[in-house]
Amino acid sequence: MAYEANIAENVEWMEVFNGEEFDQPRIDPWQIEEFLKNKVRQELKETLESYAQWEADQQIGALRYERGVIGRQDYRNGHRARSLSTTMGTVELMVPRARYTALSFNVFERYRRRWREMDQLLLEAFIGGASCRQVGTRMAGLLGGGVSGATVAKLKEELIDRLKRFKNEPLADEYVALIIDGMYVRIKQCGERKRPVVAVVGIKANGEKQLLSIRVCYSENSLEVEGMLKNLKQRGLHGVNLSVVTLDGDKGLESAVLAVYGNVRIQDCIFHRINRLHQNAESKKRGRVMMKESSKAFAEENPGKQRKALNKFCDKWRGQEPHAIKRFEHDLYKCFEVNALPGHLRKKASTTSLCEGLFKQIRSRINSIGAFENPLSAELFVYAIVCQKSWLKTQGRPDAAPLLQPFTHFS
Repeated sequence: MAYEANIAENVEWMEVFNGEEFDQPRIDPWQIEEFLKNKVRQELKETLESYAQWEADQQIGALRYERGVIGRQDYRNGHRARSLSTTMGTVELMVPRARYTALSFNVFERYRRRWREMDQLLLEAFIGGASCRQVGTRMAGLLGGGVSGATVAKLKEELIDRLKRFKNEPLADEYVALIIDGMYVRIKQCGERKRPVVAVVGIKANGEKQLLSIRVCYSENSLEVEGMLKNLKQRGLHGVNLSVVTLDGDKGLESAVLAVYGNVRIQDCIFHRINRLHQNAESKKRGRVMMKESSKAFAEENPGKQRKALNKFCDKWRGQEPHAIKRFEHDLYKCFEVNALPGHLRKKASTTSLCEGLFKQIRSRINSIGAFENPLSAELFVYAIVCQKSWLKTQGRPDAAPLLQPFTHFS
């Protein structure tokens, strides 16, 4: 046996140790992780089975192998094997059975939440652009077992049911402002022409923002959007407290709004009006400067000071950019309708930025998808993205609630 000597400087003693103990190869980190996972799965299996036995005792009215108990409800009838997929992999459980009645296990409620987390993971991968079969194949290694495409398709059907309920959820007549805007997406069954996805966002008096409706339309014409607004009215949004509806200047949308909510004021999106300065300017360099100055004028919180700042801005640039200023001043009063709202709501309702911000995030994800199969898949995608956002809520879905409804895995 080989020994090594380690002599420290300025020390009169010698330290001797076994050198072979330090010649062992290092353990592979992957082996450590796999060992820990197996350990956790075994502990989870034993814990769940132990609680299942306890619940079975309570329902049967007697302990295992106990005889002559008064008040016994049933008798044991062995066990049944159940393979349960969790975020830690697949756990093989032996679940107690009764002879005459079906036992229920409340203890699996916590596990069921874990199962929903795994469902959420599969659904996230599907929303990200992978097909049902691809999701099951790619997630097999992570989950410790394969998942069929039919399983992912079933999760998709559950999400479709949630979307249908969302479209028919009753609404409280408590919204003071609406924002309506659309983005164009490519749908395979519609050919080369893109179709608009129109979204309606409601703002409450306390500043809360909610997505109220989404629809893939054939175009942003008045009839389809009018139908969306009539549906909102039938669901309970009668518009008693509704003061302002913000649009991007589209005349068809304006006609649709006034046909359903005739007493509201139409707010022209300030963001779009500022952008049109650059579009209509003869010099793009001057256009960029005009955008900054007009944005600063609109930032005035006092309505009177805001109008004076805008008049001063128009007088300054009218000689150099007459066409851009003429288009800017056309119906400029529509940009001031938001002043009818309380001060803390004016900024939120003055532009369609709530919808634009949502659409910007959706466009970044659509790049991996390319084109949607049909209008329903486009609406489903938008709805799923919104449900992932904390700054925009959906009607009928509590904060931090799971996207999929829980269901029982045991009976």
